Amino acid sequence: MQRIIVEVGSENTNVDICYGKESKHILSLPIEFKKDYKKEGKLTKEDIDKLIERVNILNVVYYDIHIYGTGIFRELTEEDKKKFLEEFKERTGRNFNILSENEENKLHEKGTSYLANKEN
Repeated sequence: MQRIIVEVGSENTNVDICYGKESKHILSLPIEFKKDYKKEGKLTKEDIDKLIERVNILNVVYYDIHIYGTGIFRELTEEDKKKFLEEFKERTGRNFNILSENEENKLHEKGTSYLANKEN
């Protein structure tokens, strides 16, 4: 069964398709959440709209989609976080999961280990 993983970072959004233990990178989309957040003091409508548009395109093709936000989303105020998560769910029908720093580090460690073992 295929699963889509969307990692929404501070500068780029990456989309991977997973088949069991194998995965393939299918898309990178530059969305500079952090840069725009620092300028505006909040997530910008343009950045949110770009992300939601991309997720809705994926919704047409795929069923099993998991979306994870990293760094910049941990910096949001509780009010801004709540507003963003509600809007995202309303407009995409999907949950947006904000990874803790520890969860993000563990995933990067697992990915690095996987690649190192694959090369051997």
